[in-house]
Amino acid sequence: MTRAPFVSESFEVTKAMTDEWFRGDSARVIAETILSFQTPSGGWSKHVDMRAAPRKPGQSFFSENESWQYIATIDNGSTTSEMRFLARLDRARPDARWRDAFVRGLGYLLAAQFPNGGWPQVYPLQGGYHDAVTYNDDAVLEVVRLLGEVERGDYAFVPAADRTRAAAAVQRATGCILASQVVTDGRRTVWGQQHDPLTLAPTHARSYELASLTAKESAGLMRYLMSIPDPDARVVAAVHGAADWFRAHSISGYTYDFATGRHAREGAGPLWARMYELGTDRPIFSNRNGVKLYDYEQLNDRRLGYAWYTDEPVGALRQYDRWAAKHPRPASTTRR
Repeated sequence: MTRAPFVSESFEVTKAMTDEWFRGDSARVIAETILSFQTPSGGWSKHVDMRAAPRKPGQSFFSENESWQYIATIDNGSTTSEMRFLARLDRARPDARWRDAFVRGLGYLLAAQFPNGGWPQVYPLQGGYHDAVTYNDDAVLEVVRLLGEVERGDYAFVPAADRTRAAAAVQRATGCILASQVVTDGRRTVWGQQHDPLTLAPTHARSYELASLTAKESAGLMRYLMSIPDPDARVVAAVHGAADWFRAHSISGYTYDFATGRHAREGAGPLWARMYELGTDRPIFSNRNGVKLYDYEQLNDRRLGYAWYTDEPVGALRQYDRWAAKHPRPASTTRR
C-alpha cells in the first residue's frame, strides 16, 4: 500500500490564509485533498501533506506507519485544524461538502471522548500510550476549544443536536481536567503530559517522556480554566493551586533554545522544566533509553530538538494576576 504524502510540519490555518485567500483556487485545491484524506472514522491523521494531490484509491490515510491505514488523531492539531480550515472556506465559498466533512469530524471528536471527559491521542484506540488522556502539545485543549466554538454557535451550519452534544462534551472535559490535576500532600499542583485513561494518574508516553508533572501544557490548561465564565469553587481552587505551583518552581539564570539547547546567562528567566518528578517536584530528563536523569547536561541523544524548558507559564501568570483579583482564593485553600 502506498503511504500518504508526508510533510514534517503540522497542518494549520495560518495568518496568511486571509478571507481573500480562501476565496481563491488554492484554498479549494487544499480542501479537495482534505476531503479525500478524511478517514472512515471522520477524523484526520497527522503529517499528511494537504497541499499534495488528493488521496488515490488504495492509498493509506496515514503518512508515517503503514499499519495505521485508517487511524485518525488529535495530535499536533490534527482533525481540529482540518475542521477549522473547512469552516473558514465555507464562509468564503459555501459548499455542502465542506460542511458535511466538518460535521463528520465533529462526530469523530464526540465519539472519541472517554466517559471521564478525556480524549486519547488516536482513535479508534490502538493500545499503549496513544490511549492515554493526552494533554501533550495541547491535544485535548485544542479539541475543547473547538467544541466550545461549536457550543457558542460559531459554526451556524452545525445541527442543534450536535451543538448540545458539544456543550455536554465540554462540561465532561472540564471535569476531567479538574479531576486529573495532581494533588501532592493535600495541595493542588499541575498536570502531566498524559494521564492514564482509567485512573487519571500521570503516565509515560515515548521512552523519554516519563510520568511526571509538566509545566508547558499545564500553563495552557490553567489558562483554559481561567477562561471559564462564572467559575465554580472547584475551578477557582484549581487555578490558584496551579499558580502557586508555578511560582514555587520557576528556574532563573538560563535561556533555552529548541535547536541549540540550554545556556547559562545571568539574570535570564524565568523558565520551567518540561517535566518534574512526581512527589519531589525535581526537574527530570531522559534520553531515548528511558533512564531518569536529574541533570540536563547528561542528555545526549535527546539533548536537542525537544522543548526541555518552557516560558509558557509567564503569560499564564500574568493573566492569573488579573483573574485572581476577580476570583479570590477560597478560604479553605489559602496558602499556609
